[in-house]
Amino acid sequence: MFKKGLTVSNFKDQNLLIGRSRDIGGMEVRRVLPHSTRQMVGPFIFFDQMGPNEFITDGGLDVRPHPHIGLATLTYLFSGQVYHRDSLGSSLMISPGDVNLMISGRGITHSERKPLDIKYPYKLFGIQCWIALPKDYETMKPEFYNNKKKDIPTIVDKNMIANVIMGSAYGKKSPLKNISNSTFIEIKIKSNSLLELPKNIEDIAIYLLAGKLSFQDKIIKGGEMLILNNKLDNKINILENCHCIILGGDTVNERRYLWWNFVASDMELIEIAKKKWLDKKFKMPVDDVNEFIPLP
Repeated sequence: MFKKGLTVSNFKDQNLLIGRSRDIGGMEVRRVLPHSTRQMVGPFIFFDQMGPNEFITDGGLDVRPHPHIGLATLTYLFSGQVYHRDSLGSSLMISPGDVNLMISGRGITHSERKPLDIKYPYKLFGIQCWIALPKDYETMKPEFYNNKKKDIPTIVDKNMIANVIMGSAYGKKSPLKNISNSTFIEIKIKSNSLLELPKNIEDIAIYLLAGKLSFQDKIIKGGEMLILNNKLDNKINILENCHCIILGGDTVNERRYLWWNFVASDMELIEIAKKKWLDKKFKMPVDDVNEFIPLP
């Protein structure tokens, strides 16, 4: 939790971030952003690795309805399913390889639950990010998109498979709406390979889900995020078969505040959202109105 008035800013120095364990809705996640030494990578202001978790006889993700402002949530699963409901009327299952993009704008609520017809053992593994919206879009009307796995551009060569989930890379462009000019790419690459990072990404990082890689004098392992200076010739040595995420985008030079589930360029917008949630003025998700997460 962040205290009122925390300023979120970027810096471009190389850095290594190690994820910390957190509990969300009965499930452990590895949280990498925000970090004590680095708050954002491009417009990415929040980065959680969910799992891999296996629930044998009970349990699973169960995040009650809660609000957001000033950000877009990107949810991408490697295994398992999550049932998404929101205040726009969206009600659907997120499956592996699908991408959910929920743009909160001036305000939205949603819940993230385990499947209605869940069968145990139940596995869940994926990523959820928050992307700070540009100032001109902070109070836009909320929107929701679900892109199926078949719609995501894929690059395949003898050593690498890359899914361009958001933005452009390696000659492919994602169809996903991209207000913040973000890049998010899933890569699986074989050992003893050389990974060349995409060009023209101002603020860039690589997050390792599994495997081992090296860059200059750094060895990167699972659960670690390496912040890079993309003005340099960034080529990554793959020491073991790797599953990783490349993320980044334009540096956010405007001030951002982060409090609970709210992101804004002005603390007054957060204060308004806090009062609105307390006063039960947010519209609740479709078919999920009986529970909610209280304001901290």
